[in-house]
Amino acid sequence: MGKLTDYFWYCGSGNQVSVEDILNDIKKSKLENNLVEIHIGTDSDPNGKKFANATGIAIRFPRNGCRYYWTRTYLDPKKNKNLGVRLNAEVNQTILIAEALRKSLKINLDIIIHIDSSGDLSRLSGKYTKQLKNYALGMGFKVKIKPNSWAASCIADKHAKKMNL
Repeated sequence: MGKLTDYFWYCGSGNQVSVEDILNDIKKSKLENNLVEIHIGTDSDPNGKKFANATGIAIRFPRNGCRYYWTRTYLDPKKNKNLGVRLNAEVNQTILIAEALRKSLKINLDIIIHIDSSGDLSRLSGKYTKQLKNYALGMGFKVKIKPNSWAASCIADKHAKKMNL
């Protein structure tokens, strides 16, 4: 999946929205407030027969909260049991969506990638963080990791674990 239209998108309240709605919201928000930031993160949850992979796109209004959109896909649990493989799938999905967003918007806008991985090497995800972070940086994105990766660890996590809308 490489196009934004390949996904079903929802606003924070669970109502389905179109890609055009998301793009227009971002453009309008940026025009009204040049300080607006776009944050994108993905989290996965191994919940049964398939692993949910949810991605959140947050439009952040500094010192004034955010509005977000999300989508969910599913991973084959047989191919994604390993934490490193799952984390790579999360970051890859985040970057694919961020790239598609960047191409669709055609405006000067920093996109910040949130990676649900810790910089602490004593944590299970710690040994993967450097590689994941460098992948996103190499693609031209700013990066946040745990504990500051709220788009992945809060928004995406909520929708990866929640099986209904």
